[in-house]
Amino acid sequence: MLDTTIERTHLRKFIALTAAALLTVSLAGCAPTNPADALFAGVAQTCDSFTTGAAADNIKVDTDMSKVPTVEFATPLTAEEIQTKVVVEGDGPKFTGNELVDLEYVGVNGGTGKVFQTSKFDGTDFASQFMAAGGTPDFCHALSGVREGSRVAILFPATFAHAGQGVADLGIGTDESIVFVFDLLKVFLPRAVGEDKGNGVGFPAVVRDPKTGQPGLTTSGGAAPTEFKVHTLIKGRGDVVAKGQVVTLHYSGFLYEGGTVFDSSWDKGQPTQFALADGQLIPGFIKALEGQTVGSQVIAIVPPSDGYGNQEQGSIPANSTLIFVVDILGTNNKTN
Repeated sequence: MLDTTIERTHLRKFIALTAAALLTVSLAGCAPTNPADALFAGVAQTCDSFTTGAAADNIKVDTDMSKVPTVEFATPLTAEEIQTKVVVEGDGPKFTGNELVDLEYVGVNGGTGKVFQTSKFDGTDFASQFMAAGGTPDFCHALSGVREGSRVAILFPATFAHAGQGVADLGIGTDESIVFVFDLLKVFLPRAVGEDKGNGVGFPAVVRDPKTGQPGLTTSGGAAPTEFKVHTLIKGRGDVVAKGQVVTLHYSGFLYEGGTVFDSSWDKGQPTQFALADGQLIPGFIKALEGQTVGSQVIAIVPPSDGYGNQEQGSIPANSTLIFVVDILGTNNKTN
């Protein structure tokens, strides 16, 4: 997106089955019974809910979430389908699919019971992973319906784990299943949800894809404003965003003149994370987000003085006025 931006994805360790293959209940219409669900009210479930079974029930996992868990089961362990066992149930919002999650993990060979990968379970090397529908393995189905704060054990039979090909680098045979134990630390929103505030006066109208929520603009016409302007399109129900945090978001950036998209996380297929700090983002981007609430969608008109000034930046001409539409999906650290 921005040359002055430092993305945080390199700080997160992704879970991989191979070097090339990464871990790749609708609440609308009724009042949530769990207060944590209020933020996610209106988010549609996109992956089938997890299922459990007798094989997963045989996986024994200790419940101390402050350390790497011990995982025990009689080998070999397999089943006819993916099975999930909730070891400890959290009280946060449910994962519903096509969302970014933070998690600690242990991977175990279901044929031998040997651990082949693990995080430290101390918050220093957890994975930040986008769980998309239709992935292989299908983590989206395996976690759908699991609450933030939970510890779960998931059994992936060989067919569903690696299509019966095995993973030689990890010592997993063609007929061996895989067991993952996850601590689901954080579930981020898939899109902005909250109270619709309508299009602001003096702003181009925002239209959204009804399925994904990806925004587009009607052209505004006329001379570009010379001062920074921001309007809340959707008012989210979450915490207030503060400078110094790492924010998780979807964004699209447009040139005011002509409405051309110059960058978009939506087009890349998953959200991104930025440090909301001076020197990391252009001033107008920080001003657009600071003080907003998680779950909100905002539109900001950023003049050159709050953008790139008289410097050309890739496809952004010098002295360009910019428009950003941003969905604020969550924060995952305290302010500095």
